[in-house]
Amino acid sequence: MGDFEDFVAIIRKTQTMLALLESLDEEPAKLLGAICQEYEATSRAVPDHHLHLAGYFGEAMLRALVSANLVTKEPGDRFSLYGYKPTEAGLKYYKGMVDEKRI
Repeated sequence: MGDFEDFVAIIRKTQTMLALLESLDEEPAKLLGAICQEYEATSRAVPDHHLHLAGYFGEAMLRALVSANLVTKEPGDRFSLYGYKPTEAGLKYYKGMVDEKRI
């Protein structure tokens, strides 16, 4: 192993990186949950300004949900650029995670 690989191994063992890696799993689930909850309450695409996204990380989670076909990106209305609607697969995962008490 080279110096870079050694460096990465050391960094990945820190509490900060472990927490970051854990949030990479949990935060998209929370975002999907927020989209599905509002969609179920309104039967409308969730406007982008209703989502709590922080910087690149928040935007990356949203892109991942769209790329995984768990939500669709729709044209927004007069108050938003875009709206997000869960797909059938997204709703299925959401309901399963709610049942498991994961979100």
